[in-house]
Amino acid sequence: MPRATAALPVAVALAALLFTGGSVAQPSGQRAPAPASLCESGERVVYTCRFGAKLGSVCLGRDSLHYRFGPQGKPELHIASTPDWSNIHTGGNRSQGGLNQDYLRFTNGQTHYVVHVDETGSLNETPGRRSSGIEVLQGTSGERTLASLACKSASSFNWAAYDDLATAAPESWDGAETPGGPFEMIY
Repeated sequence: MPRATAALPVAVALAALLFTGGSVAQPSGQRAPAPASLCESGERVVYTCRFGAKLGSVCLGRDSLHYRFGPQGKPELHIASTPDWSNIHTGGNRSQGGLNQDYLRFTNGQTHYVVHVDETGSLNETPGRRSSGIEVLQGTSGERTLASLACKSASSFNWAAYDDLATAAPESWDGAETPGGPFEMIY
């Protein structure tokens, strides 16, 4: 009899796992809240992450793209796309199973803010590991690193919004980094 009694809690736990699809931490149908962002009403979050007490966000408007950084509700830095979007560049790196990376670069004078998202490939020691961050570079070719911020909290990258950059940008915009140029690197 003690064996049957001991097996009952295990059977109940197993049934709960099967019923909830393997998770009892969060009831099905409920989603974790989206990470906070500095995007304004009417803008879509392309990327957001908390860096200590501050947020870094990329926000897509109807015909503009914005990079904001600072405390929630009070960005200290705001770089908007110019009318021709010449200060916005996109790039990426694909290795043979080691790392895949996509990035957006915002240029303000000789300062460059590179927001990147990464995923390790199948040949990496930890395949499928995702990370992101912001690099702040200075100089015509980004010769000096002013800051390198690694996202250590939950980040959000909206691929659908990223793909919609082309529809929000002016028709003449081709923001692709110059192949072999100084910013085409792994961040």
